[in-house]
Amino acid sequence: MPEACFLCLDSSEYMRDGDQFPNRLMAEQEAANLLVNAKIQRNAENVVGFLTTGGSACTVYETLTLDVDRVMASLSKVTIRGPKCHFAKGLLIASLALTHRTNPRAEKRIVAFVGSPVQETPKDLETLAKKLRKEDVAVDIVSFGVEENVPLLESFVQKVSRNDNSRLLSVPKDANLTDVLMGSTIFHDEEIFSPERGGGASVGFGVDPNVDPELAMALRLSLEEEEQRQAANATRPTTAPVETDISNMSEEEMLRRALALSMEDAPSAQPHDPLVAPNAPTKENEEGDADPKKE
Repeated sequence: MPEACFLCLDSSEYMRDGDQFPNRLMAEQEAANLLVNAKIQRNAENVVGFLTTGGSACTVYETLTLDVDRVMASLSKVTIRGPKCHFAKGLLIASLALTHRTNPRAEKRIVAFVGSPVQETPKDLETLAKKLRKEDVAVDIVSFGVEENVPLLESFVQKVSRNDNSRLLSVPKDANLTDVLMGSTIFHDEEIFSPERGGGASVGFGVDPNVDPELAMALRLSLEEEEQRQAANATRPTTAPVETDISNMSEEEMLRRALALSMEDAPSAQPHDPLVAPNAPTKENEEGDADPKKE
């Protein structure tokens, strides 16, 4: 069954912490890269998009696409922004984007990385869980760095889960985020998942090469490419992506904006800056006939 998956990446100030090497943000980017690669290669019809939950508001970087290179390029642009994580709003925007997937048969799934204290109350999370469950959206959560989040997120996953389609992965203190993710059912299909923890990184990143040699090799190459990319980025200054100021928007306006963005159909386009303004000129306007008013 094809899957439409939207990732929510934590990009708050807490992601500077060095308990993951070299810090939480870069460890999260590496894990997200490998997860995106695995999902796209698992099924030719799978699509992936992602947003970040730090800053004054959530930022959509990529709408649903099957272009893994485009997603990986955008992942490398993610920067730390803002003091807190907008967990609930991020999941609502991701859910809205998933409703506009081009393949109605694709199962809807959100994978949320959480490395900051959850600001929402248990009541807020219960309301969110009921909404997502009603819309038949599965939710996987990767929790790391903040042990106090675990009880809240466990309760949330239990409420949102339908037929055990949602999971919580709590990364133990001092454990490597990528290694733990690769040894989990969030990363693997059930038929290739190995319950043996700790050996995943040494034998095809947790994938049995005898079962799926192509996936094992692709994951290994992906990790090597990401390490090279991060090393190159570390040697030159980076600029933060352009983010439209939506701090004064209501939640309804923000969701409506995300809806408009999610309906963009550009899977073959080049990587772009996040949150393009609705009235921004399109490629057709730039490359086609001139505006009659200007003639």
